[in-house]
Amino acid sequence: MIDLANNLVRHIGTLSRSMIRALDIEMAPLGMGSGRFSYLFMLYISEGVTQQEMAVRLQADKAAVARTLAQLEEQGYVRRDSDPRDGRVTRVFLTDKSRALRGHLEDAVGRVITQLQANLDASQQAAIRDILQRMAESLAAGYEGVNLGIAPTAKPTGITDR
Repeated sequence: MIDLANNLVRHIGTLSRSMIRALDIEMAPLGMGSGRFSYLFMLYISEGVTQQEMAVRLQADKAAVARTLAQLEEQGYVRRDSDPRDGRVTRVFLTDKSRALRGHLEDAVGRVITQLQANLDASQQAAIRDILQRMAESLAAGYEGVNLGIAPTAKPTGITDR
């Protein structure tokens, strides 16, 4: 039997929810919720992706992505254009407003990351990254053929390259 009060899955879930709350606090002054900034971060990394690609990468259903993008577009953060080669495909682009917000968003996320890692030295941080990656790979291997949204093993690249 599992220990319902003290198991790894419970701790990971609690940490995830706490990080989301901390991100909400940091994003509030910017008028950006924690669920929405990830759309802009994806575009900072790979502008011009399709709505379909965003849904896959964000592990969200297409309708939810379309609704969020409509809100971001209405607020002037993104623009959606038909692909010139295939009019059925919609690509998503940043606006000057969202480009100007990038540094503030990165700073907000950076504050959460700094606080999260405050009591960990570099070797502990590296060990945790390695362990979490191995756990993700184990989970993906156990559910082969099912898209769990786990990215293949890769070195972390960050998003600070502008």
